[in-house]
Amino acid sequence: MLHTGEFRFKILALMISALTILPSLLNAQENKAAKDSIRAASTAYPVNPFGKTLFYIRAKIGPYSAENRAVSTGGLIKKLAEDPFYSADSLKIIHDDNEVDVVYRDRVINAITTADAKAENKPADILAFERHKAIAAALKEYIEQNSEAGILKSIIFSGIILVLLILFIYLVNKLYYFLDKRIHDAKDGILSKIKIKDYQVINDSYQKRLFHFLNVMMRYILIILLFFTALGLTGYMLPWTKIYSLIFLDFILSPLKSFLSALWFFIPNLVTIIVIIFISTLVIRLFRFLKSEIEKGAINLQGFYPEWALPVFNIIRFLIWVFTIILVYPHLPGSDSKVFQGVSVLVGLLFSITSASILGNLVAGFALTFTRAFQVGDRIQVGNNVGDVVEKTMAVTKIRTIKNEIITIPNGKISASEVINYSTLAAENGLIIHTTVTIGYDAPWRQIHQMLIDAAKATNLILHDPEPFVFQTSLDDFYVSYQVNAYTKDAQKMAIILSDLHRNIQESFNNSGVEIMSPHYRALREGNRIAIPEDHIPKEYTAPRFNVKTEEK
Repeated sequence: MLHTGEFRFKILALMISALTILPSLLNAQENKAAKDSIRAASTAYPVNPFGKTLFYIRAKIGPYSAENRAVSTGGLIKKLAEDPFYSADSLKIIHDDNEVDVVYRDRVINAITTADAKAENKPADILAFERHKAIAAALKEYIEQNSEAGILKSIIFSGIILVLLILFIYLVNKLYYFLDKRIHDAKDGILSKIKIKDYQVINDSYQKRLFHFLNVMMRYILIILLFFTALGLTGYMLPWTKIYSLIFLDFILSPLKSFLSALWFFIPNLVTIIVIIFISTLVIRLFRFLKSEIEKGAINLQGFYPEWALPVFNIIRFLIWVFTIILVYPHLPGSDSKVFQGVSVLVGLLFSITSASILGNLVAGFALTFTRAFQVGDRIQVGNNVGDVVEKTMAVTKIRTIKNEIITIPNGKISASEVINYSTLAAENGLIIHTTVTIGYDAPWRQIHQMLIDAAKATNLILHDPEPFVFQTSLDDFYVSYQVNAYTKDAQKMAIILSDLHRNIQESFNNSGVEIMSPHYRALREGNRIAIPEDHIPKEYTAPRFNVKTEEK
């Protein structure tokens, strides 16, 4: 069963996670509609009979879809290329009443309809001319490459590419060994100058290993790039492997092309993100400056204490960054994808589940700060733990006990417990320390009061002004309880002061021959020896004997 505080923290965590995914949820329908619109406008099917796209077909004719027309046109062009009696002069453009056709002799290779011209946003004559030119050039190139002269030329170029590959690999290896020797012989590296105060972030040994690793990676990356480039070019030169080379190059270059295209279109969003982050950073710097001035006392705000400056600044900085993330989120690449949205929801859910106790301690830390329950250096008591506050964060508080032990206490536990601060008023008004002694009824109370006050005044670090005073706290069965109270301004030395006070009380009572009646004395006092140390017993003192008398009636 959740406590009220834990329930509130979970609600807060869910609100933060909701803010994280809010932009994607708001833009989901809009982005989907935009994508559908783009997809509907870009249903174009390529005509690529030899692995290279000649043109696109976007409109249908009767029962033939645009895809069927593209496949059929590509097949017809392939048949022309395999025709040994192919003549380029027989490839012509013929105008009909409703369309313009690219024909070879009596066979229609591609028909350009009014729908095609409208889809391409060009006149039918110009579109027919462009497609005729593309088909003729592709057929000419294919026939030339598959001729004996073309094959011989391709083999020669392939040999040249192979020789260049071997030469470039040799040069890459020479460059690798040259750089590796320079790295090994270098004494003072560039990165060795990077320091944080007197700490060298990257030492010379690690710097050499880092540059050696980068040199090795550069070597293998260059060799792999050269090899695949040569393989793709060689395959493209040979007519029987050209189609596979184009597929291979498309497999390699398509991701790179997509990445560069996405990067190019991301540049405006990147500029927007940089501007948002830059403005947020300036605002945070402004608040950091105000925080520093308040802490130094240069700026005084009525009712606002200097120790509040840091937590208030942390709250403002957190809110600014949350607002910045909300503004930046829609501009991130992939922010409208379902995967990105799913990850955001998952992160928000995990945050809400695991952060209840953390948020509880943070909220408690803010509450302790603004209520000014204690400061660093104060002597406090939390539960059974007494010590000096040595560190105070938003999540935990560390205290050092009188036994020189460091105790780390979550702020949530502190806020749920009573906190006794011994130092708050000690410096100005003085802290009252006290102890209780029990004295028998046979001792005069005025004498006991004076003895306790004298013992307190004889104790180091006890103030004489205000004077110590005594309370009689109870009248018990066997003794009276006297509580001596005294002022001190050294709250951190409470244990030493109390120890000295107890010693002085014993000394004072022993010197005056007054018994401290703890533990209880139960028995016939007539036969008991006096309960004071041997050094304080008078020489003429003799312990009374235990006498029993009987009377006759």
